Amino acid sequence: MPSWVVAALVASLCFGAHYLMLRAASGRIGDAFGGFLLESAAAVGLLVLMIVLPKDEIATTSGGVVWSLLSGLMITGGVTLLFMSLRLGGPVAGTGTIALGGGVAIAALLAPFIFREAITTRRVIGVLLGLAATVLLSTEPAPK
Repeated sequence: MPSWVVAALVASLCFGAHYLMLRAASGRIGDAFGGFLLESAAAVGLLVLMIVLPKDEIATTSGGVVWSLLSGLMITGGVTLLFMSLRLGGPVAGTGTIALGGGVAIAALLAPFIFREAITTRRVIGVLLGLAATVLLSTEPAPK
């Protein structure tokens, strides 16, 4: 198994736990303030990692800084809207699939055009299955 797959699987565990904790917080804190605390905790955690872990061997460029900042702004919007979606009664399976799975599907569809990644049958089938899961889980009737 390639090392990137192992890292991605562990990341999925982190994101799963993150999403369950976000659901537990929603409705108990304002959407934007909850997002602010979430992002603040992430910033502190990353600062600790930058101090503790060995330094990256990749040079930092101005482009890398700009794209990282823009990506952070997208996460800010996404997290705030996730808080809102969950507070408004969205089920974890539906909101997570739409927000996170939908984001992956959009990125998978655009990456070949932006980054010249291959458009493969596997990618197309994976995106279609992801979209099918999004439709199935987002249209599930709410429990009574």
